[in-house]
Amino acid sequence: MTRPAAIRSLGAAHLPTLVLLHGFMGSGDDWLRTARLLSDRYRCLLPDLPGHGGQPLPADLDFEGYCEHVWKQLAPVLPVRVALAGYSMGGRIAAWLATRHPESIAALVLEGAHPGLETEAERLARRRHDGTWARRLEQEAWPWILEDWYRQPVFADLTPARRKAFIQERSAQDPATLARVLRATGLGGQPDLRPGLAGLTCPRAFIAGARDTKFSALGQALADTCAGLELVKLDGLGHNCHAQDPGQVAAVIEQVCHPMHFTQTSTASS
Repeated sequence: MTRPAAIRSLGAAHLPTLVLLHGFMGSGDDWLRTARLLSDRYRCLLPDLPGHGGQPLPADLDFEGYCEHVWKQLAPVLPVRVALAGYSMGGRIAAWLATRHPESIAALVLEGAHPGLETEAERLARRRHDGTWARRLEQEAWPWILEDWYRQPVFADLTPARRKAFIQERSAQDPATLARVLRATGLGGQPDLRPGLAGLTCPRAFIAGARDTKFSALGQALADTCAGLELVKLDGLGHNCHAQDPGQVAAVIEQVCHPMHFTQTSTASS
């Protein structure tokens, strides 16, 4: 039996339920400032994902197995219909869950989340890339490796102060466990979720910081192929929008996750 996860909750139990999934190396508390802005209208659930914040990580999970494990941990505390929002890795997980459990999803908000690589050559290259990072997490000095992690191009907009804060926040994690998470959830092992996302009928939005040119382009391409999916570019922000400006992200979530959607039936289109 899957052990229930420790989940921080904000907002009254009778309110519509919104699940907020954090990114790699993060924790449920990464969404805390955003959730506080939403908790008068939603019951916000902020889980620590497996392998983060001391949560156990079952052996030998691939991407789909990891996602389904997350769903089984959440299921005991979820109502019939929920809204999902996720950042980066958490967004990729949210996207997979929405395509596999469409009848349970009232709305979906993806922030800086890759929908999936389209060719096997791209997936192979990414598995090699992530394998290198996983070995570094296992072998190099912790937390100093975080300095290199947060100097990757996708984080180029970080100020020195914000980079230092991220390193301090992530330093409590266990690097060997993070290496296992990366091997399980890396983009190279994720299926291309574009067809599934295009088949959903629930309200959907993709948030990208305007300064994050890579994910702004990915979001535009996804919006072009997924009817009904809205791209929201937030001016002045980079990859991690909710860390930089939780108010703007909360406003997008509130617009997409209207209470009426929690009582409607949402399925994948045929």
